[in-house]
This record gives sequence, C-alpha cells and structure tokens, in this order.
Amino acid sequence: MYARQFRPDSLEAPDGARPHLRLLRGAPRLRGVPIVRVQLAMIFAAIAVLPFVHRVDNDFWWHLRTGQLIVTSGIPMHDPFSWTMAGKPWVAHEWLSEAIIYVVESMFGYAGNVLLFDAVTFASMLVMFSLGRRAGAGTRPLVALTLLSGAVLRMFLTVRPQLFSWLLFAVVLALIEQHDTGKPDGPSGKSRAWLLPPLFALWANLHLGVFYGLMLLACWVAARAWERWRGDAGADLRVPLAVTAASIVAVSANPHGPALLLYPLRYLLDGHVANASVAEWQRPDPINIFHWPIFLAALLLVLAVLSRTRPRPFLVLVALATAALSMEAVRNAPFAALVVVPIAGGAMARRWRGASSAADSSVRTPLAAAIALPLLAMALVVPAALAFGGGALSLWTPSAQGYPAAGTAYVRDHLAGRRLLGDYNAAGYEIDKLYPGTKVFIDGRTDFYGNAILEDYLTLTGAKPGWQALLAKYHPDVVMLPEKAPLIVALRADPAWREAFTSPAAVVMVRR
Repeated sequence: MYARQFRPDSLEAPDGARPHLRLLRGAPRLRGVPIVRVQLAMIFAAIAVLPFVHRVDNDFWWHLRTGQLIVTSGIPMHDPFSWTMAGKPWVAHEWLSEAIIYVVESMFGYAGNVLLFDAVTFASMLVMFSLGRRAGAGTRPLVALTLLSGAVLRMFLTVRPQLFSWLLFAVVLALIEQHDTGKPDGPSGKSRAWLLPPLFALWANLHLGVFYGLMLLACWVAARAWERWRGDAGADLRVPLAVTAASIVAVSANPHGPALLLYPLRYLLDGHVANASVAEWQRPDPINIFHWPIFLAALLLVLAVLSRTRPRPFLVLVALATAALSMEAVRNAPFAALVVVPIAGGAMARRWRGASSAADSSVRTPLAAAIALPLLAMALVVPAALAFGGGALSLWTPSAQGYPAAGTAYVRDHLAGRRLLGDYNAAGYEIDKLYPGTKVFIDGRTDFYGNAILEDYLTLTGAKPGWQALLAKYHPDVVMLPEKAPLIVALRADPAWREAFTSPAAVVMVRR
C-alpha cells in the first residue's frame, strides 16, 4: 500500500491543528494492482503470443477456404476439395466457426483471428478460475492450477473451431453449478439453467465438441438421480431432465438437423486408422515431456475425487469423465485442464485452510511492475518459441513456414486441374492455395474420408506392400511429397514418372 509522504514541519497549522493527518486521511492512495491479477496477466501474456510464433495449424487453411465458400456461396453439402471423394455428401459441422474465421481474416488479418481465439481461451480459463473462487479456493492454489491449465491449453492454442468448445464447455459447467449451488433464479424468476438450450443450439453450429456439453448434462442427470436414490429429497430431477431434453432438441437446430446427433458414430465405427495415425487422436505419451501437464491434471482430478473433501457428485462425475477422456486422446486434454482448476482447487480449500480464500494475501504490485511483468513474460516466450517453432512469425498474414509454398505455387502455375497426391499435413494449405483449380487426395477431415482412404494414403506414401496396385487404382497425375518420402524415392526410379520441381520442402513428380 502506497501513500504520498508529507512532512509536518513543511505545513502551516493554525490553531495547533495537525493538517498532515487530515490530508493523509483524505488523500487518494496509490494502491497498486492485486498480485493475483498480475500473475494471471503474466500467464495469459505468455500464452497469448504463442499463436503468432508457432507454425500455423494444418487445418486452419481449409477452414479459411470453407469459410469463404460459406460466406460467398452458402454452406457446402458436398465435398468441394478432394478428387477421391468429389461430390460425396459432406457434413460441414463447423460452418459457423469457419464463417467467423473467414470474416475476421478478411477484416483484421491473421492477427485478428489470433486475438479472437486468445480471448476465447482466456475467457474459458477465467470462468474456471471464478468457479474455483466460488468453491472457496484461495488465489495461490488457483493461480498454480491456472498455470497448469495453461500449460495444457497452449499445446492446442491456435486458430481452430475447437477453441469455441472450450468456452462453451466452461459456461455450461458454470451455469449448472450456479443452478445447483447458488441463487438460480434471475430477474424473470426462471432458472438460469434454461439458458443452456440456446447455448447448445449455438454450439452445434460452431463445433462438434457440443457432445462434450451433452456429456456434462448426462453427468448432471446421473448425479441428481444418485442423490435422489441416496435419499436427498431436495435433489430435484425435473429441471435437469427438462433442460437436457430441450438441449438435445436444440442441437438439432443446425443445417443437417437431427442427423448431427449420430455423427460421432463415424469416429467410433470408422476412425481407428485416424486414431492410430493422427497425433492429437493418440494417447498422451509419458515419455514426451510436453505431455506431462496432461498426466498431472488427470492425477489431480482423481486425487480430488478420492479425497475426503471430494466435490459434489456432479463434479465427481465430470472429473472422472474428463480425466478418462484425456488419457484416451490428447485432443480431449483441454477439458480436463479446464475443470481441474475449480475441482482440484475446491478440494484443496476444503482440506487445507491455507489453500482457502481465508488465507489470501492482500499484497499488491506497483502499477509499473504490473505492466512490465506481463511484457517481460512475452519477451521471454517469443524468442524461445521462435527457436523451437522454426521461426514461423505470423502477423497480418499467416506464415507458410513448414508448408511446400514453392511446390504448391509450381503446381498452381503449371499443373492446374491435375489429380494431386500431396502430404496429409500440407493438404489444408494446398486446398487454400489451389482451390478450385486443383483438388487433393486427402486432407484433415478424417471423419469424412474414413479408414479406407486414409489407409490407402498411408500405404501409398509409405510405399508399403501393395502400393503399386493402389497407384494404378487411384491414378494420380501429380505427387508432391517431402524428398525423403518413400513414394518419392520409388517414383524417381520409375520411368513412367519425371521430376518436375524440387525444393527443400517438397518434390513434385509428374506422370509422363
């Protein structure tokens, strides 16, 4: 706490008054900034700059091109991007997110999209921080847990529709908690839980992660049923059941109607190749140091459930579900990282007084330091991220670092309209730069292509047994892959193919 210094002997005090005390009592004091805000600002600042200096996400490019199609021509109902699935029915289940990405990109550039998705991420984290405060957790454990949450989320923080699911997941959880533990009635006298159905209608058009929200509703109903079975007469099932039913109906308010509710079956029935081949669908790797925060978040959730100070049944189910999902696929880890803040924070507060809000410090940071420290966090993160991320700096335009920009330009200028077999990880970039002149073999929409085409792609590009038959079956005209790709090595020895273009990122082979 800071105040101006006054010297009594420098002031005239008629009638023996002590004006310096009167001035001190009435003068404004320079309080500084609560240290918890500075700590959160440092965490957010360090995370916020990462999308600017990391490699642009593989799928960003085709999301951007899809958004342009939606804004200019309407929502596509058939595949416009590939020649292997050309004209086949396609469910663009992220259409609203893609339209937003395109509009923001058109108006504010790539930096505008980064700032938008940064804001979505931080809003998600702040909702969870606020829930932890409501659970009685102190700022020290909450800041530590938020740092852990950020360590997980930063792996996925980029311009992609998935991030909208983080925010809506946090809001749905908060509304259920508010209904169950707070004052649920708003000015109209209706439960705030009835805000959930319109949120689910919005969510169903932004991202397929709406099913994580339906999981929350299932946990809510199951927990209430358990409480009723245990004899809690106050555990009313009517609102949870009615809200859940209305929310399921609301999910059908999308361009594809109720059929969207069955869409996850594609991942379960026809997605095992993608699950084994795509990094984010694989299980966390205990040897990978960057995955350790995922294991720690899951461990803290399990410990919170096993402790004597475990949370309410609803949060117990949420903790177990998100922890299990995070161990099943890396892609699910952000949801465990979000809920660990209020769930583990609340359990700590109930177990140890020092972790509760009663032990919070009133320490404040001078304003100059409060501004300088987040900037210092950015200054430390940027060079490190550039060094490890290959120097991909994206500001107004997204960087093509890590993508075959020169090879793609050659295909666009000299081989337009040919059947291109390119790299899976670069296919989104190729869609954005080559559509509509040239179409791709496969891209990041693994739910759309299914096991068969993805498996054929892996056999072809890996020159695995049977690749010659597949090459004859699909008959691509152009192959553009990294120089060391087995298929490039094989085609260089095949007189039916010629090397048309070579760059450090890719080699272009053309059928004679």
